[in-house]
Amino acid sequence: MTVTVGDRVTDTLGTMGRTPDVQVVDGVERRIKRSVPTVPYARLLRVKNPAGTLTEEAIAGMKKAFLGKKPVRVQVVGEEDLMAMLAIAMAPVSAIVFYGQPGVGVVAVKANAIAKSRNRAILGQMGIKGIH
Repeated sequence: MTVTVGDRVTDTLGTMGRTPDVQVVDGVERRIKRSVPTVPYARLLRVKNPAGTLTEEAIAGMKKAFLGKKPVRVQVVGEEDLMAMLAIAMAPVSAIVFYGQPGVGVVAVKANAIAKSRNRAILGQMGIKGIH
């Protein structure tokens, strides 16, 4: 399974001929509005998530995204940056989560037990509990 968090990285995988199973986008790149990626999806989930936080709505949306028909787009109203941690913590073991690091490139994280545990611990420190 592949997961992308961010508009540019979703576009990048799409131009490489790979449709992410789960794509998380917000229509913003480096704080500037942009058109959303043209990468195809079968389901659309919309969530609100202000900058610097992870809302219950965003968490529930990610849970839904990993269930059901793929590919799925999670369209975030607000900011999707912190959702990379959430995606790693919630993705099935062996999924690959791609997210952008501005000015550097694309980061790929295999959602193995260590990465999942590390991200769950960070989320726990942020007060977000019960992520599986």
